[in-house]
Amino acid sequence: MKKMFSIVVILLLLYIISQTIYSYTRGSRVTKYNLVIDEVEYQIKENFTSGFKNRETNRFEKSNYYFEINTNDGAVISFKMVGDFTGKRELIKNLKIYDDNNMMCIYPIFKDEIHAVDVICKDNEKQYLFGSLKGQNNNIDDFVASLKKEGHDHPSWNDANNEEKKVENFIMYPANFIEDQIITLWLYKGFSKITKESDRMFLFSQEQYKPLLTSMVNQYYVIPDYGKDHKFERFFVTNLLTGKMDTLKMDKPISYDSFIQGVVDNKIYLIDKNEKAQYSIDIYSKRVEITGDENNNTKYYDHGKWESKTFFETIDNTLLFNVQENIPEKLKSYNPLYVDGVGGTTDGYYYLYIKENNIINVYRVDKQNLDILTLLFSVSSIKDIQYESSDIYFVKDDTLFMYRDELGVRPLIKYNEFRFNQDKLYNVYINN
Repeated sequence: MKKMFSIVVILLLLYIISQTIYSYTRGSRVTKYNLVIDEVEYQIKENFTSGFKNRETNRFEKSNYYFEINTNDGAVISFKMVGDFTGKRELIKNLKIYDDNNMMCIYPIFKDEIHAVDVICKDNEKQYLFGSLKGQNNNIDDFVASLKKEGHDHPSWNDANNEEKKVENFIMYPANFIEDQIITLWLYKGFSKITKESDRMFLFSQEQYKPLLTSMVNQYYVIPDYGKDHKFERFFVTNLLTGKMDTLKMDKPISYDSFIQGVVDNKIYLIDKNEKAQYSIDIYSKRVEITGDENNNTKYYDHGKWESKTFFETIDNTLLFNVQENIPEKLKSYNPLYVDGVGGTTDGYYYLYIKENNIINVYRVDKQNLDILTLLFSVSSIKDIQYESSDIYFVKDDTLFMYRDELGVRPLIKYNEFRFNQDKLYNVYINN
């Protein structure tokens, strides 16, 4: 009996060790194969990476396939699919091709009958998704129309349903909302929680023009109690999934002359300039701690590492935590207005906002290949950008938009205050 127990214990330990190794180890493989289409050979490189926990960033990276399709004339078209993949090989069974010598377009057809990728086009310099070319080239429009006649489909090929719904003093586009998407909208007298199916108003005790000292911690929207003029003594913590609002009381009042440095490990870090103190606020344990003051250094988070800063260095420079990753010099050479890195080393992208001919072009660069820029969309102006997975949320004029590969650019909320208020008036949470 003791021998059997020992064997069970050993097997259990081996299982735990193997699972630990698996969760921290990236399983990656490259498969190369060829397809001949209309007597032209296309070489396909298929790089599969299984989901793993990145030790350096301490985040889980999703399983993904990264593809490069090469033609005999040296052109390379690349794309990536991120999801719960099991690692099958040679996923692409056929290619639909459009080529007019100036622009080549490819639509990959997969063995599993999935419609995961839009038509991808390339000229001498850049890649384009069909959504960014739609209506600009009749021949490419006809190519996509022929794909639809053959029974192929992709959501971005279809026109958006921009039917409006008036709510309070804003307009929403319910058909463009996605499942499990929650948006908060600042309305001065309160905020609205908006989903595809409904909206709900949360009122303040008095109007507040700016969303001062607010934070998102996962599904929790954290807002001070603005009931008093100069200081507040508690936070309202709203669970956006349940709609329940709790309070988190402070041991001592906090001045409105404060700023939030950032959120790390689900804790909000706040600097009170009047009281000369740094606080960490844990909404899960409901603990508030002083982590720095004028006599002791403050904590500063920089690219995944904690450092110490003097209190006066912190307030004089309004030091916010640096959670953005280092941007490769190669991407800076494009002279973008700004660059953002999103996701991990294999499942992530860089997004470049480049002003060209008085238009802001939004490009995506796969972290697995920095040489290829893909144009996603173009706008005349853009602000208040937020990323959720590979989706981009942004404000243009009076409207909040969402970009998603499967849908293209879709309006979500029209709100006149977007034009005038310089603060970010919305937040997005995706429950997945």
